[in-house]
Amino acid sequence: MKKLLLLALLLFPALDAAAQNWSDLLTKIGAALVDKATDGELTRYIIVGDWNYKAPGVRFEGDDPAGQLGAAAVESTVSSKLEAAYKLAGIRPGACSFSFAKDETFTAVLGSHTLSGTYAFDPQTHAIELRFAKGKIDLGTLSGHAFISGTELQLVFPVTKLVRMISALGSKISSLATVADLLNKYENVYIGFQFDR
Repeated sequence: MKKLLLLALLLFPALDAAAQNWSDLLTKIGAALVDKATDGELTRYIIVGDWNYKAPGVRFEGDDPAGQLGAAAVESTVSSKLEAAYKLAGIRPGACSFSFAKDETFTAVLGSHTLSGTYAFDPQTHAIELRFAKGKIDLGTLSGHAFISGTELQLVFPVTKLVRMISALGSKISSLATVADLLNKYENVYIGFQFDR
């Protein structure tokens, strides 16, 4: 009886963690279903507000199952390389955020840089266009995609465009070139950022 009680006590935290993972998964699935049912309008409304950087974002799009499987296998490697590169550019939790307003303006803090501009979001395709205001660094326009997953926002961009933007914010970062080389063989790959409220 003591062994059974001890086993139950040891398993309880694991069961609690598993329940939390299931809860997070169901929240993400629910948000995705509602977003799909509203043709992306849910994302248009939820994106408004303040978002704090959590981790690198990696998203593989496409219909090829073999390509998706291969892409999923490299996702954690890509994320860890991105995290190292982002840190060199000053992008880390507590030092990076995005604020989107209803009037389609945004403010972004990326490391020691504060940027602003306007944005346009297409709910049906999840395409987002960030038009940066001219300042010390002229980033122009950056096109990508925005997705809501549960309580998280994922902003992702084509690899080459994001590498150019991060490089413009700081010195040339070799880790980003390594990531770009690694991802060149995959079609429809996007990298960027994951945020939470």
